[in-house]
Parts: sequence; C-alpha cells; structure tokens
Amino acid sequence: MNEEEFGQKITRTLNWGLSRIEEDKLAKLRAGRRKAMDAYREPVSILGLVTVSGQTLNVSNWIRKPLFWLPILAVSAALVTYSLNSGDDVYDDVGELDAKLLTGELPIDAFLDKDFASWVKESS
Repeated sequence: MNEEEFGQKITRTLNWGLSRIEEDKLAKLRAGRRKAMDAYREPVSILGLVTVSGQTLNVSNWIRKPLFWLPILAVSAALVTYSLNSGDDVYDDVGELDAKLLTGELPIDAFLDKDFASWVKESS
C-alpha cells in the first residue's frame, strides 16, 4: 500500500464515521477546527537554513509565555544582587588611599589621626 492508497483508506474511514457523529459534537469539532485554523501561521524560513512555525516569530506570542520572562527575571535579579553586594567601592577606596600614601598626597591630618597609625600597622 502506497501513501496515496493509505490516505484514501483513512479518508473513507473518517467519512464513514462522520455520518455517525451527533450534531452538537460536530459543531464542537467545527469550532475547534476553526480555532486551530485561525491560530495557524505559515512556516517561515530563516535565511533559507531553518524553517520554523509562523508563531515562533510572533513576539506577542512569546511575551505571554512564562518561560520567556524567567531568564530575563533571573538575569535582572543577578545584576541587582551583584550591584547591591558589590565591594568595588571598598577596594577602590583602599587603593586610592594607598596611592595617596605612596605619592605623599595625604594631608598632614591623616598622619596625626590615631586610627590611621593603627590602620598602617594592621595593613603592613
């Protein structure tokens, strides 16, 4: 049996069963088919390499999916957490203080401060 004969056999079987379906169920099937046909989009070829469903390129379809937002929320949360816990300012201040100490740019009051002397002892 080739493909065409197989298709004709299935068509005959479906048509035979169609006469036995009640009207209310037929109406539901027609409504479901109409809804599916409305949602159907022609496949789209991207650069001639990949063919995807027409709905794949529909941005509004992606926005409604929760999995679209999950990576965006995860990256945003990671960036906010990193920026809140970033210790870059502390290291920049220490480096800047070291540079001023080595170049002699510190004001004389800094050398008179007791905490500064204890800090120098602890860091050396």
